[in-house]
Amino acid sequence: MSDKYIGIEKYLKDKRNIFDVGTGPNGSDWWSKSDTGSNITGCDIFFFPKKISKNITIFKYDASKLNRLNKLSFLPVYKSPNKFQLKHLNLVNKFDFVVANHVLEHVSSPSNLIKGISKLIKKDGLVYIGFPESTNFTDIFYHLIHSEGGGHIQKLTKNFIENLFKQNGFKTLHIGKWPDDWLWFEKQFDFKGRNIKYINQKEIKYLADVFRKELTLKKGYFYGWEMVFKKL
Repeated sequence: MSDKYIGIEKYLKDKRNIFDVGTGPNGSDWWSKSDTGSNITGCDIFFFPKKISKNITIFKYDASKLNRLNKLSFLPVYKSPNKFQLKHLNLVNKFDFVVANHVLEHVSSPSNLIKGISKLIKKDGLVYIGFPESTNFTDIFYHLIHSEGGGHIQKLTKNFIENLFKQNGFKTLHIGKWPDDWLWFEKQFDFKGRNIKYINQKEIKYLADVFRKELTLKKGYFYGWEMVFKKL
């Protein structure tokens, strides 16, 4: 284990077939950093970018059910807002790189998701994940200000996730502490929608700035874990 955060860019080189778990409303920011000629396939259940390039295929699917995919799966492929086309996609043993950032804490079954990744990835393929450590400050604070859960429906730990990957035929290559930039709090926390009074956006930014200054890796504070695994 290391305090050093490596980032995903190091692992994108020479990856031809990439699977992105949880593509989100704007797509993943690393898409543009992948090699020219790479093909990206991804899934999401709620959010889809308005436009995607020709090398990207996204289908609507619950990541907790990735373990159910097989060579005969027909899946709803995203075409444009609110438009999907059912297509046969053979995704088994296809990918040399799988990414699952900010996903495991949102799904009903992290175990089934990881089993699904094991089906999709080739031998010697790499998996890059990131998730919040439930015993550290950020995730505890997150649940304090999101009384209904805020989408984080799993309370995960490093050992729990690492053991799930090992049980599914993976070797750990890297575990690093993932620092928190607090942009999720500064930019995305909907205090107005939650009817929180006597505070404003300027004060939210002030709190985020204090957290960035005081809750540092050096002092033992971090968002969660960056992990890289290799399929055996």
